[in-house]
Amino acid sequence: MNEYKKVEVLKYVREGLANGTLEPFEAEKIARIHARVGQVGEEVISWSVDENGNEVLEKEGVVSISEETGKPGWVATKIDDNLNFIVDNNNHVNQWIIDDETFTKKYEIDTINGDGIYKPTGGIQIFVRINENITVFQWESNMTVAAGGYINITNPDDMYAISQRDFNDTYRPVNNDSKKKIK
Repeated sequence: MNEYKKVEVLKYVREGLANGTLEPFEAEKIARIHARVGQVGEEVISWSVDENGNEVLEKEGVVSISEETGKPGWVATKIDDNLNFIVDNNNHVNQWIIDDETFTKKYEIDTINGDGIYKPTGGIQIFVRINENITVFQWESNMTVAAGGYINITNPDDMYAISQRDFNDTYRPVNNDSKKKIK
């Protein structure tokens, strides 16, 4: 079984940028999702895989009310180009919780593809690729990501990890010359 190093994300990123083990690059979100308003108290488990295809429990979450909007969070599910839910080799549906405030900033209804389908908004984002298995601890949650995954460092107050598989399904690198610094 693989070992996972426990890290505090901001410290980990700062140190990695300073010592050169993490190099920033730019990518654009291209994937559409299916999303619905979650039921308060609903539990959602996010799964991924490691480099050998073994399942990795990324994150466990519970739908709650957003302090900023007073509305429940959303349950997002990754879809393929035919708008079908993506199910991995371990028979897990690829889904996660997004709080209402974040969801409304990052997604908008896709009027071309139908009810419940959302497309990303925003622009270029900045990432670093990790070269070790980590469990990221940040604020009230944590996420486990296998080596080869990424950390979105666009906003130091809202950094998050994403598996290599999910990154490849969701983003397209656009420029490898970014030298974003985290303060």
